[in-house]
Amino acid sequence: MDYNWLSLSPHLILAGGALLLVLAGAASRRFAGRVAPYFTVAVAVAAAAAALALWRAPATSWFGALTVDPFFVIFAVIFAAALALVALLSAGYAPLESADRPEYYSLLILVTCAVSFMASATNLVLIYVAIEFSSILSYVLVGYLRGDRLSSEAGLKYFLYGAAASAVMLLGFALLYGMTGTTDVNALAANLPRAELLFGTWGHAAVVTPAGTVAGALSPVFIFLAFALVLVGLGYKISAVPFHMWAPDAYQGAPTPIAAFLSVASKASGFAVILRLVFALHGPLDLVYAPWTKYAAALAVASMVLGVLVGIVQSDVRRLLAYSSIAHAGFALLGVVVDTHLGFAAVLVYLVLYAAMNVGAFGTVAVIGHVTGSYDLKDYAGMGRRHPVLAAALAVFLLALAGIPPLAGFFAKFYILAALIGRGYIFLAVVAILASVVALFLYARVLKPMYFGKPVGEDLRRLSPAAAAALVVCFLFTFLLGVWPHLLVAWAKAAIVPLLPRI
Repeated sequence: MDYNWLSLSPHLILAGGALLLVLAGAASRRFAGRVAPYFTVAVAVAAAAAALALWRAPATSWFGALTVDPFFVIFAVIFAAALALVALLSAGYAPLESADRPEYYSLLILVTCAVSFMASATNLVLIYVAIEFSSILSYVLVGYLRGDRLSSEAGLKYFLYGAAASAVMLLGFALLYGMTGTTDVNALAANLPRAELLFGTWGHAAVVTPAGTVAGALSPVFIFLAFALVLVGLGYKISAVPFHMWAPDAYQGAPTPIAAFLSVASKASGFAVILRLVFALHGPLDLVYAPWTKYAAALAVASMVLGVLVGIVQSDVRRLLAYSSIAHAGFALLGVVVDTHLGFAAVLVYLVLYAAMNVGAFGTVAVIGHVTGSYDLKDYAGMGRRHPVLAAALAVFLLALAGIPPLAGFFAKFYILAALIGRGYIFLAVVAILASVVALFLYARVLKPMYFGKPVGEDLRRLSPAAAAALVVCFLFTFLLGVWPHLLVAWAKAAIVPLLPRI
């Protein structure tokens, strides 16, 4: 049997860590609750180390259904970093003080394991199971605060949206299997009929066998429909327009550290699956009615425009950051539109840099929110005088998200724009720049009351050491990766080129 256990070590560490934490909670809830955040950090570090050790030893397992390669390693590090930072933020988050802490952290580790499977899966069945695994755990975490009406409502809405998107995506996978006779992602392109349009809008197509003879007729409408249905499920995972409806409610109602995790890990795992499918189906994707990049460009532009415009009118900081994450999903999609090594590498770089600054932004908002009891913009008035260090940290993260140099967000957007312009997509580059300008106004809606508003309410109490450590790590990476991104760029290129050598 083809089980390469060494290549599964990152997944096994996460699954084993979650199981150990559950057993520890059964033996002593008080002790397990006290050590759970720091044990979770240790599990995350171990999983990241195991993944990095596999960088130069790519391998497959489960009869080719799982692939561990440099592409997976980059995503595994993103997931592990998000897990560790969110665990530290959760340790100082008041609404979770009375919750069942060991179970909470076990669920957090398990959902990280699930998204890790998504990044390494190369089989349609396993991709679907991993997506369902991560989605179900995410529903529970979003609605984890059982006594909170917003949390319960957000969990229910997230479940309903997710169930619908999952069913649609499964139908797309079924169509792909029906046309190819395989669930192996890497075999789809070889088995998918190579069609040439003969006439008509719907395009009757001759199916050419490997021997060069005409075997029958197939309309590209079925290929287009299959890809479109799959895109519904994956668009939901990355919260791209028009599949974004769940994000604002889920981010607002969920425990804020969980919102941070979803905005990073869920989005990154969705992009991992999208990129895997694009790499495997790069040739057959041209069988749809227009260059497939046009559809990706439409989703990217819609996400950027709606994200920044609707985000501007939000009064709840969590919803504002939710629409910000929708806009960033659109910006990252532009790298897929470019359809070059540089563009795909830019997506990986963007996701890494986005993880640092977005977890930092959500973490700071979580700290402020659970102390003041409010996430309304008006309660941020005078924060620069009430707690200058915390306000400065939030300002740095928001300016990074806006793309202000020399912070990480500037290089993330610059790399995407460079790929767009190099490919000749000037219009898309202009739209992205204009969206970034409007986004600056969106983030200024938080910065203005913090530094120019009259202080209201009492001063904030001291940060918990765990939350402070998480914010310091996010701050350092947000600054250092913006000034010195060269190693990250080299890793991203090294991960992309072997998967798509001929473009």
